[in-house]
Amino acid sequence: MAETAEQQTAEHRLERLRDALDSGRLVPVRRILKSLHPAEIARLLESLPHHEREVVWGVVDVDDQGEVLLHVNDEVRAALIQGMSPEDVIAAARDLDIDDLADFVDDLPETLTEQVLRSMDLANRQALEKVMSYAPDTAGGLTNTDTVTIRPDVTLDVVLRYLRLRGSMPDHTDVIYVVDRYGRFIG
Repeated sequence: MAETAEQQTAEHRLERLRDALDSGRLVPVRRILKSLHPAEIARLLESLPHHEREVVWGVVDVDDQGEVLLHVNDEVRAALIQGMSPEDVIAAARDLDIDDLADFVDDLPETLTEQVLRSMDLANRQALEKVMSYAPDTAGGLTNTDTVTIRPDVTLDVVLRYLRLRGSMPDHTDVIYVVDRYGRFIG
C-alpha cells in the first residue's frame, strides 16, 4: 500500500529527530522542535522509545508543553506528567484555553489539580470549574468560555482602546457580547 505524503513527512521528521539525537547534541533537536506545531511534536514523542522521549521532552519549549500534552495519548501524557515537577505542570497549564485546561486537569492527579486551580486567578478558576461541571463530551464541556463582553453603556471608542491595551484577543474571536451588569446576554 502506498504511503501518504503526510506519513512520509512524519517518518522523515522522525528520522531527522533520531539523527539529531544520535549526534548527542541538543541544538539540532531544539531546532527541529521549534519548527513544529505542538500536535506534530506530540506525534514524534509517541513514536519514540521512553528514554529518547524523556530527552526530547526536556528540550520542548515550556510555552509549548501544555499544548503538546493535550495532543499526546493518555499513556504518554501520564508518563510525561509523572516526570514533571508541580511547578512545571502549572507552567504548562498556564497558557491553555479554559476548555483545553479542563481536559488537561481531568488527567492530573487530584493534588496536582488542586495546585493548578490555586495558581489561577479567581475569574479563570471559576470559569474552569464551570466548564468542569459539565460532562467532557457535552456542549458545556466543549465550549470555550474565553469571550469578550461589554456593558451596553460603553462606547465603541472605549472598547477599541481596551482591546488595544489587552494586546491579544482570545482565539477565534469574531464577536463581542453585550451583557447587563449581571452578565446576562443582551446582544
